[in-house]
Amino acid sequence: MKRKIIYLMLGLIISAGVFAQNSEAKHIEILDAAAFKQKVWNFDKNKTFTREGKTPILLDFYATWCPPCKKLYPHLQQLQEKYKGKLVIYEVDVDKNPEIARLFNVQAMPTLVFVNSKTSYKTELGYRDYNELEKNAVNYFFTK
Repeated sequence: MKRKIIYLMLGLIISAGVFAQNSEAKHIEILDAAAFKQKVWNFDKNKTFTREGKTPILLDFYATWCPPCKKLYPHLQQLQEKYKGKLVIYEVDVDKNPEIARLFNVQAMPTLVFVNSKTSYKTELGYRDYNELEKNAVNYFFTK
């Protein structure tokens, strides 16, 4: 009986530690249309893609019901932390913002849009593990 109680207590302690660790993770900002226009591209003002700001942007077009999107999210968080100040990552929920998804011709999720230039961007479709995601980001944003 003592052994069961000890294992139960250890399980609770470990679970509490994992929960605390996950709750401290930095969340990626989710953009609605108004925030998107302010931070990425004011498509009402400029009909052709003309980005706002100068810091490289990685857009994650996702859906809450999409399993690969959920699997990608921790990798995006990790990338955001590693390149803090050098790269901005935003999420766009395609179900809540279909107009923005249409502007980038998003037809499946996840779709990643790499924005480094004032007037162009690169799109990648599908899940990436962290190493591939970082390699693609570094190649596109930092090695030109």
